[in-house]
Amino acid sequence: MAPRPVPKENILQLLKDAVAPSPEELAAYWQRVANRALKHFARRPLKLVRSVGGTIFYHRGRLPPIPPSVHALTITKREGGEGTRVWVDSFDGLLGLLAMNVVELHCWNSTVDDLEHPDIVVFDLDPGAGVPFDVVRDTALELREVLKQLGLESWPKLTGGKGIHVVAPIGLGRLTHNEAHEFARGVTNVIAAKSPARTTLSAVQDRTGKLFLDYLRNGRGTTAVAPYSPRARPGFPIAAPTTWSKVEGGILPTAFNIDQPGR
Repeated sequence: MAPRPVPKENILQLLKDAVAPSPEELAAYWQRVANRALKHFARRPLKLVRSVGGTIFYHRGRLPPIPPSVHALTITKREGGEGTRVWVDSFDGLLGLLAMNVVELHCWNSTVDDLEHPDIVVFDLDPGAGVPFDVVRDTALELREVLKQLGLESWPKLTGGKGIHVVAPIGLGRLTHNEAHEFARGVTNVIAAKSPARTTLSAVQDRTGKLFLDYLRNGRGTTAVAPYSPRARPGFPIAAPTTWSKVEGGILPTAFNIDQPGR
């Protein structure tokens, strides 16, 4: 029997060239890294990439049956109306997500304990075609220094794709999502003003030769790939937290995968 097609109303974005690990591979991977991973995204609302019958997509709308180990939260959506978001706080919860055919996790910048106040800001350094990785690395290091001057320590996350995320804890309850968005935009404006020839703040499709300083990962309901989440890409790289010394040493965004998740 052919697999049932995914209803169009459940597909926020279709990932046409994506590939997914098997449930067995994912279960073995999460067993290895669950404790490390949950320190980063436990109790955070999640945006889900699911793999159903060979179709891999960002999910929206009504969810499949939610196992007891996965928690559900009703939220007021930005565009109005109510929606359901799921979150986990245990290894059993991660296995529950597998039962929902989830292959990739993206998380909010806030937790279910204080949904309206982020405790981190996230900067996504996303290179366009023709941008060498040393530009990404150098910009990440420059961003670290700008944040340090503002009193914020930060840490880097390899995306498992082309770029680096720079994550800065801001303390719980200090800013609203809108304020965090404006703060992140102001920081990226500083970086862009120093390097206008090689950076852009625009999310337009053609960014050839430009590094997109994506501050749009900040805002109510916006997400970034969760630390330690596998990516639905060949080789199954992971979004791996790393150290600034390794970034300085030239570590690449695809350095780790589900078979070699690092430490």
